[in-house]
Amino acid sequence: MVLWLWMAWALVHPPRMTDGKAIYILKRLSPQDLGLEFENLRFKVVDHHTHRPLNLAAWWIPAPDHAVQGRCVILVHGYADAKVGAIAWAPIFHELGFHVLAIDLRGHGESGGKATTAGYFERHDLNQVIDQLRQQYPKQTGSLVLFGISMGAAVVAATAAMREDLSAVILECPYADFQRAAAAHGHLMGLPLSGLQKYSIRMAQTLIGADFDEVRPVDSIRRIGCPLMVIQSGDDPLVGSVEMEAIKSALESRPANLTEYWRIDDAGHVLGMAADPREYGRRLQRFLDTV
Repeated sequence: MVLWLWMAWALVHPPRMTDGKAIYILKRLSPQDLGLEFENLRFKVVDHHTHRPLNLAAWWIPAPDHAVQGRCVILVHGYADAKVGAIAWAPIFHELGFHVLAIDLRGHGESGGKATTAGYFERHDLNQVIDQLRQQYPKQTGSLVLFGISMGAAVVAATAAMREDLSAVILECPYADFQRAAAAHGHLMGLPLSGLQKYSIRMAQTLIGADFDEVRPVDSIRRIGCPLMVIQSGDDPLVGSVEMEAIKSALESRPANLTEYWRIDDAGHVLGMAADPREYGRRLQRFLDTV
């Protein structure tokens, strides 16, 4: 029983990305380490779970002076990561002439909150961030793109399914279902008694008041009304062949002229850009030039 509860608690309380981890793992602390000027921002949103204020940390990276104004992308990191990880994609969007906002999700990085809910409450957080960002930077956000990475892709997809004012959505290595992705992650981590995982996932939802099934990317994708691009890594231990097929099936239910799918066969989880930076940039530009 104790082990079961510990597994449930640990699932929704991922370790935070600290400065020490960022230096050791990512070799950077801020956008300045990538040659990008930035500004620290804070967004105060209403937590749909507690109905109390929740502070979310973010970095604002302005577009180059020569860029066409009015295009902005919001980068949303994955599980146990933070904005310092998501800014790996900032230089490529900066080169394409975008303003960039990178946020820390609740329970991650420098943001408030203690637990992650795999998109269940985060979608409402991001929804409010978008509204506040557009109010604060109206000229810079006329065309707004959401870019989600792994679990961030689930947050982005669930948020985009609620809005009609987005120019485009890009999902990097989305899983089809958080519960299966969590089980795959537990297997890779060598967690004991894997048979308990499905019970610990149920308990985790009870602990945080969330329903992971309500924000399954495979379902959210079908409800996104704007152009959508999915970038999948072919050699992804967290998103297996069954998951990839489920994502592709969901994409096939969408209008073909609003949907693009790119699988990078030899890339690992969220490593598509590292596999071929030039082709990655070319594909992004081609997709974004049509929206």
